Amino acid sequence: MTVLSVALLLAGCATQGGLRPEGVAGGQLECLGRKTSRPTVILEAGAFGGAADWSLVAEDLAAKGKVCAYDRDGVGLAAIHDLDRSPLAIATRLEALVAAEEGDAPVILAGHSNGGLYVEAFARMWPARTAGLVLVDAVGTDAKDQPLAMADLKREARLAGFTPFARAVGLTRLVPLLDDISPAAESAARRRRAWTGRSSVRASLREERAFLPGLAAVDALPPLRPAIPVAAIVASRTPDKPLDRAWRATQVAPAARACRAVVIDVLASHTAILDAQRGRVVEAVDWMDGQRPGTGASRC
Repeated sequence: MTVLSVALLLAGCATQGGLRPEGVAGGQLECLGRKTSRPTVILEAGAFGGAADWSLVAEDLAAKGKVCAYDRDGVGLAAIHDLDRSPLAIATRLEALVAAEEGDAPVILAGHSNGGLYVEAFARMWPARTAGLVLVDAVGTDAKDQPLAMADLKREARLAGFTPFARAVGLTRLVPLLDDISPAAESAARRRRAWTGRSSVRASLREERAFLPGLAAVDALPPLRPAIPVAAIVASRTPDKPLDRAWRATQVAPAARACRAVVIDVLASHTAILDAQRGRVVEAVDWMDGQRPGTGASRC
């Protein structure tokens, strides 16, 4: 495998003014929009990602209410406070941030990619604080029931091991240029920093190494309450391929168990769902907020 192919495969709220300026310590919720009757939306990024990945989605969601994103501990602009990178630890740190910002008010949690497991853990541990889950091409505990999906996760974990070497030779600088997220200049620079900063790469790699063992730990928690609404967004450019079908099966499983659920299939890449196709994320949040009556399934 060439070094360039490794880089390609790896590409797999404090103020009302937007993302924090470059160089300012992060690690807090960074919010846009004003509080409305809609629960605040909390955005959880995927592997090697942070608030900047959600910048375009956050701007759109802020038109109808409050939305917050953040850099996980040690990633991007966030300083390192805790070396525990397990999904349970990440969910626990997120709960502390949400409690400081929102008190006991329930929030809508949106998780992209590996962030899906973190918001699932949050919802299992604090169901009363969870107004709904928006799973954006997400990875959750149901992946364990799909051998092809598990093999894919193990492959990604192996590739992630090359990240320190790719950073050392400058290839991680290419990753934000090779995916399908093209935010404004400030957020683009912040994404590059997440991929090129030594401490950020180390923290993200620790998260990746803790992810697969964390599937079992999250699955050992009390199951998701069926009363929590679930919107599952499945993004694929090749939906008929066996691997894509396996991923869809795992991604829609939480919706199948929820009393109120909607599944949104999108012909898009894994990252384009946060950019060109981000309107589908807004659509899912609108549905969660009761703005699309007659859509989805209601049972129980």
